[in-house]
Amino acid sequence: MTQPAPEDYSDDELLEMLNPVQLAELDRQIGEMFGAEGVDRIEALFAMANVYSLRAAERDEVSALAMLQLAAAMRRRAELMLASKN
Repeated sequence: MTQPAPEDYSDDELLEMLNPVQLAELDRQIGEMFGAEGVDRIEALFAMANVYSLRAAERDEVSALAMLQLAAAMRRRAELMLASKN
């Protein structure tokens, strides 16, 4: 049985591949990467997630999976920020 291509996974499936420690570390890194420059805004996170998703198609399968997981984590963070504003 063949495994789906990285781009065929949903955000939830991509994030479920990570254990809680990995997910927390990824979230921390996103906060550091964007927050230090004041870019940790909802729109910026969604935009960067889209860029990473598009660029993933240009990578090998392992790199694409990692990029898509990063994009999913960015969207997750942006959605949490959006929910906390309401």
